[in-house]
This record gives sequence, C-alpha cells and structure tokens, in this order.
Amino acid sequence: MLFSVRRTGLMALLIIGFATALPASAQSPQYDLLKAVDKADLVELNELLRKGVSPDTRTRSDRVPAILIAAHAGNAGVVKLLLDHDANPNISDNRGQTALMARSVVGDTAMITMLLSYGADPNRADIAQETALMKAVRGRKFKAAQALIEAGADPNVQDLTGKTALEYAKISRSRRFIRLLQDAGATY
Repeated sequence: MLFSVRRTGLMALLIIGFATALPASAQSPQYDLLKAVDKADLVELNELLRKGVSPDTRTRSDRVPAILIAAHAGNAGVVKLLLDHDANPNISDNRGQTALMARSVVGDTAMITMLLSYGADPNRADIAQETALMKAVRGRKFKAAQALIEAGADPNVQDLTGKTALEYAKISRSRRFIRLLQDAGATY
C-alpha cells in the first residue's frame, strides 16, 4: 500500500514536472495563433491558419477574439489574413465589441472599409446597444461615420440610454455630423 502511494505520487510529480518543462508553444496551436497575432507575425500566423487553426480563436481569460486583438493594435495585415481565412468579421468580445467598432472609435477608414467589404455588420450593437456609427460620432471621426453610413449604418438606432447618433452629434454641437446624419435619414 505504501509503495503504491509513493509510486503514484512519484508519477504525479514526473507528469507535473514534464508538463511545466514544455515550451509555451507546445501548449496549444490556439495559443500559438494568439501569440502570432499579438506579435504581428504574418508568416507564423499564415502557417497556423493553413494547418487549420480557427481564425476565430479567443483568449481564455477574457474571450477576446484574435481579429479584435489585431484591430485594437491597428494591424490591417493581420486582420486581412484572418479574414482571408474566413474569420467572422462580426465576432465580438464579452462586451459585444467588434473589430469594426474598435476601428470606428479611432477613425481608421481604411480598415473600416476592409471590414465592411468582408461582411462586417455596420448596425451590430455592443452590450450598451452602441453601434459603430455612434462610436464614430462620439469620437468625432467624420470620415469613419461617412463610410459607415455609405455601408448602410442606420442613424436612427438608439443605445441603452435612448440616444441616437444624431443626438450625440447635437450634444457635441457638430454641424457637419448633424448634416451628415440628417442627410442619411436621421430623424431624432
């Protein structure tokens, strides 16, 4: 009996020691993909995607998808590579934020246009019911707002507080935004 307990304990120590001695890359291909996205390593990322690792891989802790990590970093090359391998352009984090929303906040019209061309929904809302258009208006990113409206963003959507993009434009007293939104059919 004592021999059995010692042997089992020894085996457990060997297994734990072996597992912790493994390099991080041996943990999982999903981990490797997220690391490649974070480092903007297009060669490694392309190799992992060709091996079949999902482009919609998420972080374990906060469930942030790879495309959103790349979007927050402003890395258009990584975002395009993920989209070329069928990443979902509308995948969101736990707060409902998408890559399109992330780039709308900073006014990155080139990436906004790219995401829209891959099927990103300009009317998708986060948990506060804010759309990419609202985020562009609140961030005073006029060209981003224009691109979203041209792609069919609805200027009459209300967030959880009941405000629309037009109301945010009125709060900021921006005649340019007010005119843009009214021309797009905003009524309140």
